[in-house]
Amino acid sequence: MSEIKSAFKALSAEQQALVLQRRVTGAHSPDDWLTLLAPVAEFDSQCDAVRAGAGGFFARRFARKHDLPFGLRLFTIPLLPILREDQAADKPLELTLDFTGAEQKQKQKRVSDAYRKGAYHKVIDTFYDDPWIVGHAKFADGTDVEFSVIDHVRSSRKTKRTPRGKIKTKTKAKKKTELAVTLSFPKRNYEAGQDTAGQAGLKKQSVKAADEETVVQLSRVVEPARMDGIPEPELLLELIGQAYDHVNPSRRKKL
Repeated sequence: MSEIKSAFKALSAEQQALVLQRRVTGAHSPDDWLTLLAPVAEFDSQCDAVRAGAGGFFARRFARKHDLPFGLRLFTIPLLPILREDQAADKPLELTLDFTGAEQKQKQKRVSDAYRKGAYHKVIDTFYDDPWIVGHAKFADGTDVEFSVIDHVRSSRKTKRTPRGKIKTKTKAKKKTELAVTLSFPKRNYEAGQDTAGQAGLKKQSVKAADEETVVQLSRVVEPARMDGIPEPELLLELIGQAYDHVNPSRRKKL
């Protein structure tokens, strides 16, 4: 048995299910999430090494089949210890992780009419929305924090006729990634602050003050250079920080 297969068998049943199904949802403390996900991320790192040449043909095939997108290892795992610092000790962190990919029927949003472009006499664009991480945290200061990272994918199927009369078709995909947060600040701790409209890099911002809370919604969009590229988790944390810029503490004593 190859080392990569042994590493997979060493995972718990729940961790193996995550690798095979590429999704998990639940409500746990950040530490419990790390206990579940960190070994899977380590296994994924081993898969990358094998795919890069650190194994034979069958080991590489196994690693390719069980490999996970970078969203787990490079985004989710670094994010969890930071959320742990502010997470209310008596509240779980709710997460839904979906690494099954964007180009699926259930994630399809719309299909364009056929059009011409350059040498291609028929181009059809299919658009997908892929929310691969969705979370809900309760911070120690009483703030509800909802966040998501969504890949917006456009898959273009292009058809042309060659000079020899042959029909050739190719498909190319591009994506933009949207990071979004919604923070609900309790009025007992925070009051709406001065409007900071025009914050750099934001796609959308909304501030709504109600009787019991002030709700701030922010989002921004980044365009990775490659289809497997992901944003840095710091971008999500910056959004959360910008949401706090929209409110002021309503009392002086420590929360």
